[in-house]
Amino acid sequence: MLKSVIFIFISSFMAIFPVSNPAGAGLLVSGMLSRIEEPHRRELIRRIVVAYALIGLGALVVGHLVLLLFGLSLPVIQTGGGLLICRTAWQWLGDSDTALGRLADVESSGETVRMIEQHIFYPITFPITIGPGTISVILTLMASTNIRADLRHSLLTYAVIAITILLMAAILYLFLVHGQRVIRRMGGAGGTLLNKMVAFFTFCVGIQIVATGVRVMFRMVD
Repeated sequence: MLKSVIFIFISSFMAIFPVSNPAGAGLLVSGMLSRIEEPHRRELIRRIVVAYALIGLGALVVGHLVLLLFGLSLPVIQTGGGLLICRTAWQWLGDSDTALGRLADVESSGETVRMIEQHIFYPITFPITIGPGTISVILTLMASTNIRADLRHSLLTYAVIAITILLMAAILYLFLVHGQRVIRRMGGAGGTLLNKMVAFFTFCVGIQIVATGVRVMFRMVD
């Protein structure tokens, strides 16, 4: 039993971590929160991490039900979600006059906190910290279990996946809390460069997710 739990955990971690990328997402969001005073920033970080966990666990609990209800397939989720990630990353890379770009440019004030609060769920939590790629991986891991065949093993698998999601949330929290130190050491220009680089790699991840979804859809058609 212990070997089975370890195997499921390692498999889930290796599958979720690359697409979730809590380290890169944490640094990117830290740049958005860089001008917020510490008490407000801690509260915003807490809300982001809680939203991350709720979205991940929600996908684990009702993901397949939603897919069946709307008649969606994983490749469609991957393709649409990848396009959304590309759009978000492109906004961050491009004009600072967009709503996403303004998050890093405004001064530290009550208005700044309110603006960020309005964007905590979208786009800060979804799709920047937890995107369709992560959700599709969670759904894929769920699809590998068969509750009717072995209820005990399936429930154990679900529990391990849930623990993995919470671990990703904890890693994200660490990078959100300590990301400011990295950005401060790099200076203003260095922090901006770091944010742009992370946004670029996020854009590339979105393209990869789209390519994977399209490739699977063409295989289904063939």
